Amino acid sequence: MTDTKASQAQESVSSLAQRMLDAVPVIVCVLDIKAARFTAHNAALVRAAGCSAEELSARGVEALSGRIHADDLDGLTARAAGLASARDGEVVACELRARGREGDERLFAARAEIFSRGEDGSAREVIICAEDVTERRRAEQRQRSAALLAEVCDHAPILIHAKGPDGAFLLASRALQERAGVGPDGMLGKTDKDLLPPEVAAIYKDVDDLVRRTGAPFESEETDPRAQGERTFYSVKFPVRGEGLPEGSVAGISVDITRVKAAEREREAARDQLIAAQQDTIQELVTPLLPIAEGVLVMPLIGFFDSARASRIIETLLQGVARHATRIAILDVTGVKAVDAHVAEMLVQAAHAAELLGARVVLTGIQPAIARTMIELGIDLQGLITAGTLQSGIAYAVPAAQARDGVDRRDLHRG
Repeated sequence: MTDTKASQAQESVSSLAQRMLDAVPVIVCVLDIKAARFTAHNAALVRAAGCSAEELSARGVEALSGRIHADDLDGLTARAAGLASARDGEVVACELRARGREGDERLFAARAEIFSRGEDGSAREVIICAEDVTERRRAEQRQRSAALLAEVCDHAPILIHAKGPDGAFLLASRALQERAGVGPDGMLGKTDKDLLPPEVAAIYKDVDDLVRRTGAPFESEETDPRAQGERTFYSVKFPVRGEGLPEGSVAGISVDITRVKAAEREREAARDQLIAAQQDTIQELVTPLLPIAEGVLVMPLIGFFDSARASRIIETLLQGVARHATRIAILDVTGVKAVDAHVAEMLVQAAHAAELLGARVVLTGIQPAIARTMIELGIDLQGLITAGTLQSGIAYAVPAAQARDGVDRRDLHRG
């Protein structure tokens, strides 16, 4: 009877101990090192393993191996082997990753020490305690990230800010505060209306409201006139959401691109100068003006003509006539692809304009097809001197320019 009562008392104590273990939120278990089986465990381990208590007792460590990260499982085996030679009270600690009940990865901080020894004094069982520290580590990481962000805001040469739904600043980088002319944390709790002219503050508010309404980033270039001098910034504003942030918060980053814009303007000016120089060169190549003798110029014409090029030809011809005191100008159309009414009119205008400056125009190189076209168009070449080839035109022009009146019509046709 006494033995029965003692047995019942022992069972009661064991039951109470198990209930106490099950009430503990951290994992507690006793592991038989040699058999790799649990001789005792609490409910927290059952919940973490995602299986029944019976299956856990029967399969032991094998029931957990599928949930523990493979790399950490190898390390755990090595630490268990090291425990076999540990002294009483010596703790072996580690962190390991395991798949949680929801399938997500969780981080556990585990510690183990010798629980019992065999008759030969060797370690027989170890007691293991493991706590899910996932949220704690995440909170620590968030704290480190916040501290790092604060350092970035203090030292980055860019303007960083965040505002609440009411437009009050929640965050302002040191560079932004210096730009605004306030001390450390001098912008927190204030709005753009407290720091900027009303018309500028209204523009910023409209942009912030647009970002809140669309939920999309907004990019722009902003000019900021301040006492330190006008600067140009490339800005991106975007909505921010997260734990502890009021709904409707927005943030912005602005980079000073004043030097970049100045360099762009310099490049554009240099490009425009280059294009202008190239155009001048092209015009000279397309409408060359060649002095071949005193008082004689030759202008070979090639390709096709439009109104702009026709105007340039007349302008170049008149400038050359005036500059070289020209008495006879030869327009050679041997290289002209086609003559229409527009081209023919240009030739006649060039001749008449040159005559106003005291020079006569000789038209050379008219091919049969061009002549037929001009006849069909009814082009009036009255007053123009024509020659079949450039050679014959030069042969006429040189002695004619040297003549007293500058005109010698021998062996040439006049319109």
